[in-house]
Amino acid sequence: MPNSDHIQADNTILLFRENEVLLRTVSKENRLPLWGDVAGGFAGTSPRHAFTQGTRRYFIASVQDDTPAPPSFAWENIRVFRILQPEMEGTLLNVAWHLSVWYANHRFCGACGSPTQPHPVERALTCEHCGLTVFPSILPAIIVAVTNGDRLLLAQNAHGAFRRFSLLAGFVEVGETAEQTVVREVLEEVGLRVKNIRYIKSQPWGLSQSLMLGFSAELDGSPEIRLQASELAEARWFSREDIPENDSTASISFNLMERFRRGL
Repeated sequence: MPNSDHIQADNTILLFRENEVLLRTVSKENRLPLWGDVAGGFAGTSPRHAFTQGTRRYFIASVQDDTPAPPSFAWENIRVFRILQPEMEGTLLNVAWHLSVWYANHRFCGACGSPTQPHPVERALTCEHCGLTVFPSILPAIIVAVTNGDRLLLAQNAHGAFRRFSLLAGFVEVGETAEQTVVREVLEEVGLRVKNIRYIKSQPWGLSQSLMLGFSAELDGSPEIRLQASELAEARWFSREDIPENDSTASISFNLMERFRRGL
């Protein structure tokens, strides 16, 4: 639930400039800034309370794309959350980015076009003209570790910034169960059929405004891959010892791949 109290000097502030976030540069840990450290450079900014973690309060704000970073701070791509230390810092940045994008995309009512206002009690936006209330969008998506005995299926995206080998993933469509999405996505992207689909764990993923639902599944039939070239650049089977290393342990993809590597 949001807290509308005014931001204080010891509150954490997540400042976003397009797809970048402002971070400390003087240390490798605890890089999220406090409002008291940067307030002088952002006097015209109106931070919005995002959430409270324990006794620590987090605010978010967006600034113009030509806003300079103050001394001892730098703008870095939002994907830096994958490698922030301690890892919880990255998790909280991931959540803050999700909320920031949602607020930016819902400044106006989708029903009548009037400006929206913060709900007085809930984390929501309301339209004073027609009464519509909207809550943060969370898009369900699956990610699946497809195995063929002692081999794991990994693929490279054809588009976007992330081009490392990873697991197949996709959004749940209207009317589908998550398990049906697993079957459809694997068949569409690599032409394979799967069985013994099993839910493993989930993870919020702010980059895509989604909740990633992690599954394992076994190959059912031929292992011959028929690549969907519009989505994937490459896909192939990897043995445990050949699974590529990852520079981040923060993603559910890493956790599912590591689970297979360890024979779990």
